[in-house]
Amino acid sequence: MVFSNERFLQNFLENEVKTGMLVVDGCAGNGQKTRFLASHVGSEGMVLSFHEEREEANKTAASLFMAGLQDRVTVENGRLSADALRQELGRLTKVDLLLLDYSQSTAVDRHTINDECESAWPFLKDGGQLILALPVTDNLSSIQRSVVTDFEGPFSAACFTAKDGATLLFEKESSKEETV
Repeated sequence: MVFSNERFLQNFLENEVKTGMLVVDGCAGNGQKTRFLASHVGSEGMVLSFHEEREEANKTAASLFMAGLQDRVTVENGRLSADALRQELGRLTKVDLLLLDYSQSTAVDRHTINDECESAWPFLKDGGQLILALPVTDNLSSIQRSVVTDFEGPFSAACFTAKDGATLLFEKESSKEETV
């Protein structure tokens, strides 16, 4: 058996995403993971799907409609940001899981990743997970160090690396006080 980052990520999501969860697909691309997440959160859950390209957002919305999953997903045209999350979630709602999948990106921009992680971290509930899927890159440890410097409060971290990429996992631990 050959280890693959995509396989690891798929297995992780299958085991972690539960009915009723609120999940953010922060770099939805073609919407494949958005559809998967929508099918796993059930009718009681919700997925927010962010797309940089309007065409990709429209394709994802059409695909969700054809699959009967449109009521579980809000498709956003635009990058993940604190303002966009605040607009969709409000100040008090917290997210169970946040996926940022850069694995298909040809050039990984550490600053974009850092900005999106920093924007999203305050919206994770205690015990919530931030997942970064990255392509093969020489600066993996640099990206990991850069991301974690902006996290407030305690967290746990893990990394899975294979020939086709890496997944960084962060779990927000309980803190005394959270503000958004």
